[in-house]
Amino acid sequence: MEPNGEEGFVVKVGGEVAGYVTPDADHPGLWVTEDLDRRLMGRVYDPEKGAEFLAARFVSGDDA
Repeated sequence: MEPNGEEGFVVKVGGEVAGYVTPDADHPGLWVTEDLDRRLMGRVYDPEKGAEFLAARFVSGDDA
């Protein structure tokens, strides 16, 4: 996870962007996980867990 200049993070795997984790403006305390195309993947309480999910999804090649 790397800060992305906003309040959130860019999730990278081997230098490639796997997705984004940003604070949820509508639900304080939650974080939004989005894939590379900014499609909503879900919400989490812990941004590191969201990053782990995005990284695992990226590595698995699951882009359905």
